[in-house]
Amino acid sequence: MKYLFSCLLLIISFSLSSQSDCDCSRNVEILNKTVQNLPVTRNTSDLSAYNIALSAADNHLYTGNYPEYDCFQQMSNLLVTLNDRHNMMYSEVGYDVKQSDTFYHEFPKFDGDLDSLKVKLDEMPLNEVQGIYSRDGFSIGVYASEENLIVVNLSGGKKVWQQGEIIGRFLKYGNGRYLAAIGQFHDKKLVNFPLEISNGHISKLQLSKSSASQNRSRVEDSETYQYLKSGDITYLRIGSFSGYNPVLKNAETFYKSLEEKPVTKDLILDLRDNGGGGDRNSDILYKYLRKNYKNANFYVLVNGTTVSNAEQFALRLKKFKNVTLLGSKTSGTIAYELGKTYDFPCYNFKGFFTFKGDKKYLEYESVGVQPEISLDNSEDWIKQTKEYIAKSK
Repeated sequence: MKYLFSCLLLIISFSLSSQSDCDCSRNVEILNKTVQNLPVTRNTSDLSAYNIALSAADNHLYTGNYPEYDCFQQMSNLLVTLNDRHNMMYSEVGYDVKQSDTFYHEFPKFDGDLDSLKVKLDEMPLNEVQGIYSRDGFSIGVYASEENLIVVNLSGGKKVWQQGEIIGRFLKYGNGRYLAAIGQFHDKKLVNFPLEISNGHISKLQLSKSSASQNRSRVEDSETYQYLKSGDITYLRIGSFSGYNPVLKNAETFYKSLEEKPVTKDLILDLRDNGGGGDRNSDILYKYLRKNYKNANFYVLVNGTTVSNAEQFALRLKKFKNVTLLGSKTSGTIAYELGKTYDFPCYNFKGFFTFKGDKKYLEYESVGVQPEISLDNSEDWIKQTKEYIAKSK
């Protein structure tokens, strides 16, 4: 037992030592080699922005006090130049409030007067992405720096984040879309993910400005799969197209139960907040709809967190006769799929990169699918949809 314990100590010590000796250039080199073989690179005619970011990363001096954070940001600068919102990186090691010697408890601090920044950001209009966003006593400030946005903790943080600590950055894809390169709120693990900021809401993070009205675009407290019937209108809530159990099994059970339900003239198909999945799930629903609702009036609800296979599904429904998309523009994470996880040599970073693309969706990547009918925050979106149906008669 003593021998085993000694071996474990040796392994841990070696791991910590190898991380402290890390050079981010090794990560950048692996990332660049990986990128050269990705479908998004083959589909990109102009790689000048990527090459500029690569040169900056190669020439960057990683000598500051926050090497892990700094490295992650430089690598994120490369990813955001490529038009594939599925691609992401993340760290496996985070912050444990019970243990002080974890890797990622050191983030930069805001270099300025935090109170003055709060006053400035609080005066920002609702339609300006800069400002103060809050939820459950946790407030962040989002302010512009060059072409991107810096995210700073203003208050809260549940013992994980210090006031004035830089949480990370939102990197611009364009079209109101961003790549988050931040520490997770609950454990400081560095992570990338796509998000959008609109109408005073950062929906992905459930953060809002105090002046923002209720975010009607999101689905509140709903089961993943739901069936409701009201008169001649059927409502189907489809919250996921995951091709893995237990979600897939639940989906199969739900789709089978629909066979026993009456078919109506009008169908509201709610794909809001559907994070995607695969055809193994969505094909079952498509076949059911083609069989039972081929001549019905389709009203498909989408929003900024309608993602990937759910976006593809919305476009696929256009093959039916009477289909109307309502809501807001979808995520724009649509043209690539089937990812693979890669390990980087330093800082416990991992990457998830796609190796399959579909060119027919390229025009929607980082742009999203625009619905024919835009819905606002004035009232519930299902209510707005029913009112639209009534006016269409």
